[in-house]
Amino acid sequence: MTDFSMSKPIISGKKRESSAPGNIAYALFVLLCFWAGAQLLNMLVHAPGVYEHLMQMQNTGRPRVEMGLAVGTLFGLVPFLTGCALFGVIALYLRWRRYH
Repeated sequence: MTDFSMSKPIISGKKRESSAPGNIAYALFVLLCFWAGAQLLNMLVHAPGVYEHLMQMQNTGRPRVEMGLAVGTLFGLVPFLTGCALFGVIALYLRWRRYH
């Protein structure tokens, strides 16, 4: 049987300090990527004929849904930010409780 051994322990007792500005910058970057991806998917779905061509079906009987940038942002970005804020508050509470 093969024996795998690590030169350094994977979980060490040493804790690194977290970088709050780095974490915030990373969260904003991820948020921007999600928002940009949602807008690209929105444009793809609402472009005339592109979605039907990709799905290879021509169904003109279905209602056409028009959704602007503000509506997509409101119903996509606001719930995501609310969820992130709620998760952040819970994480801060748990961290505060552990150290006090």
